[in-house]
Amino acid sequence: MARPQAPRGQGRARVLAAALELFATQGVSGTSLQMIADHLGVTKAAVYYQFHAKEDIVLAVVEGAVEQLRGHIETSEAAPTAEEATVLALDGLIDVVLAHRQVVASMLSDPEVERILAAHEDFNDLTTRLGTQLLGPEPSQRRVIAVPVLALGIAHAGADPHLVDVDDQTLRAEMRHLGRVLVDASRSA
Repeated sequence: MARPQAPRGQGRARVLAAALELFATQGVSGTSLQMIADHLGVTKAAVYYQFHAKEDIVLAVVEGAVEQLRGHIETSEAAPTAEEATVLALDGLIDVVLAHRQVVASMLSDPEVERILAAHEDFNDLTTRLGTQLLGPEPSQRRVIAVPVLALGIAHAGADPHLVDVDDQTLRAEMRHLGRVLVDASRSA
């Protein structure tokens, strides 16, 4: 009797789910294709059939967040004023972090993720465009300092295990409020 096969695409989804789970506990650097295969109860070849390298898995894991961020950046770039663009970029970043909390948590501060993403021009272009929208035209030194504090603070708040019980609506409202406070304060210097 033939062994039942999963529908096309389901194997890929299973690999991504297992990888994300392992990334969260072992880090990307500490996760191998063999570990993903063992977690799924399949051979390494079965994982390799879906993804030829761990880098491909990392890029697939972040793909949804990247595409959502791209949409928010395009919206902010179309804003009629620099101030509106900054607010839209800030809100978009918060929305992406909250929609992809597990991805953000597993990706923060992992040198392998940084290396993988740094090698992709598309991702670098996206982060540059986000930074441009958050900085606004002719940013003050305070704004230049405030933007990475703000962006990393948002990412870490979204990934913070101490905030896991805070619902997304409350966390979004607080992050938007605090983000606007920081943005407003950085205008005056």
